[in-house]
Amino acid sequence: MNRETVLAPLATQLQQFDQLHTATLRRFGARTIDLSYPNPRTLADDRPYRALADLAATVAPDALRYSPFGGFTVARRHVASVLTQHHGIPYHYRDVILTPGAAAALNLAFTSLFTPADRIMLITPCWMDYPLYLAHLGLHRDLVGSDPDKRLDLDAIERAWTPDTRGVVLSQPVSPTGVCYRPDELGALAVLLARLGVAHGRPPLLINDETHRDQVWAGPQAVSPARFYPHSVSVYSYGKSWQMQGQRTGYLAIHPGHPQRGLLRDRLTLAMRVTGYCAPTALTQHLISALSPFTPDLGPLADLQQHARSRLSKAGYDVIDATATPFVYVRTPIADDTAFVRRAADHAVLVMPSRLFHEPGYIRLALNLGGPDLDEALDVLTALAGGEDA
Repeated sequence: MNRETVLAPLATQLQQFDQLHTATLRRFGARTIDLSYPNPRTLADDRPYRALADLAATVAPDALRYSPFGGFTVARRHVASVLTQHHGIPYHYRDVILTPGAAAALNLAFTSLFTPADRIMLITPCWMDYPLYLAHLGLHRDLVGSDPDKRLDLDAIERAWTPDTRGVVLSQPVSPTGVCYRPDELGALAVLLARLGVAHGRPPLLINDETHRDQVWAGPQAVSPARFYPHSVSVYSYGKSWQMQGQRTGYLAIHPGHPQRGLLRDRLTLAMRVTGYCAPTALTQHLISALSPFTPDLGPLADLQQHARSRLSKAGYDVIDATATPFVYVRTPIADDTAFVRRAADHAVLVMPSRLFHEPGYIRLALNLGGPDLDEALDVLTALAGGEDA
């Protein structure tokens, strides 16, 4: 099977939703309530915007020069310091490779740390583009479902394991569900991966996508899998916490305890040149330093989450219990999530079908706005839950 044959069905689902998205915006214009892609309409915390404006007004020309492929040393030191505190592990700045967003970081990892014979396990539901990246690179992917509460199913992971499995990708907190894995879950996963590595002669690499790490709006801070498993790399994007998704600023960090730490550093830095990704813009690298450490004000997000979850639960929806991300993950009242999304779109409400996240039967809402607009969207979903014509 050639690459195009594998890519086509993955790309088609995304293209079909994009067509629906475009058609709905054309049909309803400003009346459209868009809860699909996470593009917030209001600022919950304007500190990153103010800091960026100050930098743009005062930065010297030399500060906007080419940076090394891994990024400016000062910015990488700030990242390493934050990671050391968050992960409880002493990171060196050279463990950090700055990238133009998490998507680039993931592609760098897949490109430089695996070979076409390797199989990569994805814990689903997962971010929509993981399988697309792997298919494009000719890497095999195995999708393994979570348990009914969208938590890790270790038995399913072990059943799906093969002698060629060389990596596992998960997000913590989970996108799209917003679930935060507990320390005991992550510890048990680390024990399982270590055991499977011994059985098959090679420790698997765990890729931990921490893109929503700073969006835990209830409960304790998300614990990183890196605390439990040294054969890991962590991926992050500042777009969510800064509310600047389009600025494409992130990184990939190698666990300081990885036995091939130096080799991985060299491979990833070379991959920056080979792929042409380069580092983020010089201005946003300076923004990392200017804001570090930065924790966004999550009070407004917590209020939106509690309001939306309460209304959807009262309407009879099965809402997945979660504590992070701007997302609400909800079982659809009919089996066909795509059909349900189309019904909502007919009433100017855009949400995403869960089959885009490689699991059928749910929808994902991104809480991009509040007030009357959010309540209007929830009114539509309430009517649709009862089988009414909204």
